[in-house]
Amino acid sequence: MKNTVAITALIALVTVSTPALVWGADSVSNAEQAKRQVAEVPALQEAVASATGHQKASIEVKSTAHQITIVVVNGKLNDGTTTERTAEASKIATACVNVITGKPDFVAVVIIHVDYVKRVGNKSTVVEGVDFNKAPDGSFKLHLT
Repeated sequence: MKNTVAITALIALVTVSTPALVWGADSVSNAEQAKRQVAEVPALQEAVASATGHQKASIEVKSTAHQITIVVVNGKLNDGTTTERTAEASKIATACVNVITGKPDFVAVVIIHVDYVKRVGNKSTVVEGVDFNKAPDGSFKLHLT
């Protein structure tokens, strides 16, 4: 009886701890992936600025293993329409794809998110966010809600 309880406890412990070990390993790998992506931030800023006519300083880039976020700060389309912002966000997504295609550090990226932000001093207000999801063919498609 004591052996049965001990074996059951051991199996329960292994079952519960294994996912934690796997998740921990994945987060470390995601963190490493994001660190390696930092080297491409200037190229992404330059590509977005060239594609849109914005000043490079008004383009902020953040990335994680699975998402690239482009923030357009005080852009000319903050007072524009959703249609205009979506059209420009498509240009931004295309510019990002052109930079990251074929680079192993970006293979896990499945979302390109574009935020239009109004910033006064330290206060930022999101005007609109636009998402592009990776399709099975590897292209990024506008997410429609």
